[in-house]
Amino acid sequence: MSEPIVLSVDYSQSLEQMIVAGNYDWKNDNITAKKFPVVGNGVEQFEAKIFHFDRNISSEKAVEAIKAADWESGKIEHLLSFGAKFPEEQRKYTIIALGSVAEVRGRRDVPYLSRDGAGRGLGLHWWGYDWLGRYRFLAVRKLPSAA
Repeated sequence: MSEPIVLSVDYSQSLEQMIVAGNYDWKNDNITAKKFPVVGNGVEQFEAKIFHFDRNISSEKAVEAIKAADWESGKIEHLLSFGAKFPEEQRKYTIIALGSVAEVRGRRDVPYLSRDGAGRGLGLHWWGYDWLGRYRFLAVRKLPSAA
């Protein structure tokens, strides 16, 4: 995606409502509001960018590279907004949100969007994974509020 991406996050919605808005065919049952709390007020706008490093990279190195480019790793609410607005993108490549990390079954996991056959899903993967070169990472910058 080369055009500017603007995401709206409506913090009055629950995590479950954000998930429903994305119309996913499947989701990991460990993606809950308790494990992935969404904190904010009102509706906020974010500029978003998809980072593609085109090489294997650890979560730590990806976060460092995103920060070095003056972006923040996307959180689950940004990922869900992206998935709802651009549902076909996750059919092309897996998109990871390294800004939301939760302990699941004794390990640190992060949410991602991907495809499974013809379906679209919302899953979890281990933070300690070395991501393959085909993966993409969602990053955001908060846009100023309209006055």
